Amino acid sequence: MPDTDAALRRIEEYLKELRGGLGALSGSEAHDIVEEIRSHIRDSVEREGAPASEAVTAILERLGPPLELASMYRMENLVERAQRTRSPWLALRTMIRWAGLSFSGAWVLLVSLVGYTLAGSFLIAALVKPFIPQRVGLWRLADPENSWSLHLGFRAPPQGTEVLGWWMVPLGLLAGLGLLVLTFRFGLHSLQRLRRTLTIPGR
Repeated sequence: MPDTDAALRRIEEYLKELRGGLGALSGSEAHDIVEEIRSHIRDSVEREGAPASEAVTAILERLGPPLELASMYRMENLVERAQRTRSPWLALRTMIRWAGLSFSGAWVLLVSLVGYTLAGSFLIAALVKPFIPQRVGLWRLADPENSWSLHLGFRAPPQGTEVLGWWMVPLGLLAGLGLLVLTFRFGLHSLQRLRRTLTIPGR
């Protein structure tokens, strides 16, 4: 029937565009997703009880644009891989992608970047202190009074008092590694919450 043929063509066009949007996934993963959506559309058409073209139109509208649906599947895949591999780089890449989708993702990325930056600063200070001790450390500044500055040796120290001395090495290592672990765990926990709240149409 012409109505059924037109509906089938629309479904195939939608699935083809969806498959193109899943390019970053492996062939088997993309195939499984496309078949999952195909099965969902077919089952939904049978339940609708309306003419094929009307039913397909309603179902595809509920699913949303195929490229947006593909983006959600890619996001879910990244979160799952980051949790499984516990790779800091993959977790950070996932947070960058998430930041482009929501305010909460941008906030998680900002907190993570601040945490990793502070961790890196303390680790650099601890490792460089033995080589240029007079330029690396935690300074209590003379002006403005009661303010602090962590210097890593890239420029001359400020006017004030260096308060840690050689304690900069063990304390810097401890603070840097501690912040590194805490920031990584924060990122994984945030991605776990994202995965629980990620709603993909058709499921």
